[in-house]
Amino acid sequence: MSPQRPAPRALVIVPTHDHASTLDLAVRSALEQTVAELEVVVIGDGVGDDTREVMSRLIADDDRVRFVDRPKSPSRGEEARHEVILASAAPVVTYLGDDDLFWPDHVESMLALLADHDFAHPFPVVVEADGSLATLPTDLADPACVEWHLHPGHNTVSLTGAAHTVELYRRLPAGWQAPPAGRWPDHFMWEQFFRLPGVRLATSGRSTTIKPPATGSSATPAERRAALEGWWDRMHRPGARAEWDAAVADALRRTAIETFMAQQVLRDDIDDLRVAMAEMNEATHARIAHLERTADALTAERDAARAEVEATRQRLEGELAELRSTRTWRLHERVTANPWVRRAYRGLRR
Repeated sequence: MSPQRPAPRALVIVPTHDHASTLDLAVRSALEQTVAELEVVVIGDGVGDDTREVMSRLIADDDRVRFVDRPKSPSRGEEARHEVILASAAPVVTYLGDDDLFWPDHVESMLALLADHDFAHPFPVVVEADGSLATLPTDLADPACVEWHLHPGHNTVSLTGAAHTVELYRRLPAGWQAPPAGRWPDHFMWEQFFRLPGVRLATSGRSTTIKPPATGSSATPAERRAALEGWWDRMHRPGARAEWDAAVADALRRTAIETFMAQQVLRDDIDDLRVAMAEMNEATHARIAHLERTADALTAERDAARAEVEATRQRLEGELAELRSTRTWRLHERVTANPWVRRAYRGLRR
């Protein structure tokens, strides 16, 4: 009778759909943790037979590995994640992408943080296309950082490496579920955690995951495999952890310099804008004064023209009144009032 396996200290969930070529490397990185008491559950979301073959080998090699094979869900198999978490005896959950890697101390690092926190994640580092590292400075202990993450599209916390207690998960109103249209499942999930009253959040000071650049849908399985194998080999070289930490520190230094320079450029742009606005305001005031003077001059011209027209009207009316008072005008009116005279006048005009 084989000895009973100790209760798992952590559950590692590996969602997968069509990355059979890299899945075994990701799972093996989880099995190489300094914490041996693990449960590694791969959740298949509409996988093919190539993934099932990979999982058969992994399960045969290590009894800590389990495979949940489900038909393709409308999203990314969130319902299965929910079921696996609630069924596990592990007190802590962490996640791993099927084309990413854990450093061997990842679970140990997360367990240490979760001893007095509810949710934790490694310091965010991503591998650029040229192999260099880029950092996304984050600190979930800062309320302003948390507030920034509560907006759609704002996220630096990768699924790979994120960890939380099962006790925290059970406090959620819903847990893993398909997100609304246009939302990423992991960010939608983190928002639930971050909004819980009294939740204790932590960002590790170390990077404990390797996230190679996305190879895109055009990459072949062999190309994906080669890309991840390169990092797998580097991770297992002597001194690799110290080399990685130094590269992360250098990337962080470069990020700090770039941020500082960007701030200086922004300050200069703001100063230039203030000067331009002051000059524009001065020019605007001068233009307004000119337009006001022009308007006053036109008003004066209009008033003078109206006065001249009125004077002319009064003069002509006076002249007409004088004309109408003459004997000739009165005789003219009397004659032209006779219809026989008007008829004879029209006859003469013909």
